[in-house]
Formats: sequence, C-alpha cells, structure tokens
Amino acid sequence: MRIAFDGEFERLPPSGIGGYVQNLLATMPDVGSDLDLAVLHPNWDHSVSQEPGLLRDRRLQRASWELFGFAEQARGYRPDLLHIPSFAAPIRSPAPFVVTIHDMIPFLIPAYRASRPMRLHMALMRRTVTNAAAVIAPSHSAASEIASVLPIERNRIRVTHEAADATYVPIADPSTNRSTLARFGITGRYIFNVGGLDVRKNISVLIEAFAQVRSQSHNPIQLLIAGARHSDNPVVFPDPMPVVERFGLQNAVIFTGRIDERDKLALYQSADLYVTPSLHEGFGLTALEAMACGIPTIAANLTSFPEVVGEGGLLVEPNVGAIAAAMLSVLNDSTIAANLRMSGLARATEFSWQRTAEQTIDIYRDVLSRNSRT
Repeated sequence: MRIAFDGEFERLPPSGIGGYVQNLLATMPDVGSDLDLAVLHPNWDHSVSQEPGLLRDRRLQRASWELFGFAEQARGYRPDLLHIPSFAAPIRSPAPFVVTIHDMIPFLIPAYRASRPMRLHMALMRRTVTNAAAVIAPSHSAASEIASVLPIERNRIRVTHEAADATYVPIADPSTNRSTLARFGITGRYIFNVGGLDVRKNISVLIEAFAQVRSQSHNPIQLLIAGARHSDNPVVFPDPMPVVERFGLQNAVIFTGRIDERDKLALYQSADLYVTPSLHEGFGLTALEAMACGIPTIAANLTSFPEVVGEGGLLVEPNVGAIAAAMLSVLNDSTIAANLRMSGLARATEFSWQRTAEQTIDIYRDVLSRNSRT
C-alpha cells in the first residue's frame, strides 16, 4: 500500500494532533510490512508569530495546503490512499482518502467558532471531509458526535484509541526531578493540570475547588497549571487571574506557561494528584498520561473521559463541590491514593500506539479493498 500522509503537524508547534501524528508515524512502519509511507510537508515557514499580518498569511497558507497543496504534492507519488490527520480534506484527491477528526468542539461550543476565519474553515471542510472513504475518531464519544454533526454514515466512522507516549512512566528516584520542581517554584506537595487555558478546560472551577482544598487542608499544597493561551480572545481564553486573586491564592497557584515535553513528564511524575475538570475532550490524553506515570487522577465524567479513564481514576461532576471533595479524599487518604496509583497504571497499559497503528493500517486495507470492488 502506498500511503501519502499529511505531515504538516510535524512542523507546527506542539499540540495534541502533533503528538498523534508523531507517534503514529513512528509506529506504523514497524507493524505494516506492506506499507509504503510517503510523509509530505508544505514548503512554507512554520515559525510562530503573533503579528496580525503574518497570522493572516499563515491561515491562507494552511488553507491552500489543505484544499490543494497536499493533494497536488501527493499526486506525484501515485498513492493508493491519502491520510489527513486533522479536520481537513482536499477539494480534489488523486486517490481515496482517510481523515482523522479528533473532536467536534468548534461545532458544539459557540465560542470556538466566533471568528469569521474559523466559520469559513468549518464550512469549507464540512463539504470536503464528508467525501472521505473513512473517518477515524479517537473515541466512541467523538465518533458519536461526528455522526450527529456531519452527514457521514456511522459505518464510515472508525474508532482508534490513542495512547500515552512510551516515555510516560513512574519515576524510580524522586530526587531526579528536584531541579525541575525548584525551577517552577514547587516547594512541597502539589496538584497538577496541563492541557490548555481555553474556556472548555474549566480552569476557574479547578482554582475555586483548590481554594476549598486549601481552606480544609492542614498541610501546605500548591496548584500547578501548565499551558499557555493561544490568542488574546477573552471569550475562548478567559484570564484565570481574577479567580486566583478573589481567593487570595497568588502564592499557591503557579502558571508555568508553555512547557516542553521533558518538563511536562517531570511535573506529571512528581505530582501528588492530577486533576482535569475539562468539559469536552475528544480523547482526554492528559488523564491517560498521568495514569501512566502512576499519579492518582481525577477527571470530569463527561465526553471521552469515562471511556479513557474507566476505573483507573475518579470520575466526578465537573463542579466546584465535587472536584474539591474528590481532591480532599485522595490527598487525605493514603489508601485511596495508593489504590488509584495502581488502578491508573493498570488502565494505562490497555492503550498502546502499536494497537492504534495496527487498527489504522487495517482501515487503510479495508478502504482499498472496498474501493477495488467498486
């Protein structure tokens, strides 16, 4: 099978889709002996700039690549199949194509489609993506949302769960991460959250729940929130500092900004607790990463989290009272914490990039088999 794979996200800033692409491309050649993989990239500068003119040019470049460039470059490879790993698809394709749609968030949450460029992108891709021979979703939750939003038959939507990267493992020697913790101002026990500061991440609820934990805790504890805003849009990226200041938590809540993978791993491994009250996730990878590191994990009981976390963590209503009560139960009871560490580790082993790669290649074969019969 000759597969042309859109590798644009390999050169873009780190993201969930970028991690999916990186792990999938690293694993598929090892499990697909009949796979001839051509990873194609646009030839424009991928450096990040917030200047309005350059951002506009970037959007136009990406739109051009998605609608025309990738398919045109793929044509020269005479592929049997194209794979686009995001919500994008060419207007004309030289071969059948598969699309991975990670979530339907812009369609389901109005704040994410407020800008005119986003609405235009959604309208264009809604027309092209529906021509996919198969659509891959990272969870059954996401698959159901795709089927409810797009005119795509449910039998064309296939689920391939993602996985934590192989580097996410428990730390053997706690002193290994000491310098990293000191650099971020961590002085003792802490609760960790990573994944973004946009409105669906429910950060204000996490901070308010943490305020309750602090008021009822006999020992000092900090809340470490990693990630950065992607824009100055206050609707999508509300400023969390007013909540911090309202509860007098300026010396207890740490915002790291954007962090690299090495620091993220260290911060997972050394945390006393990982909490994600996010209201909407296509897969909920950060919870799985935390469990793979042996960290007690609390997640919202919404969208994909029940499917991913299962019995490996605590699933709770994403409101202040429920989150605070769950955090206190873990922090104050070493037996609960120990049981969550073990159950989380066991749950994390049920997901692997090898299985994801095998299932993806099976989808390629199925599409090509069906195409050869028509």
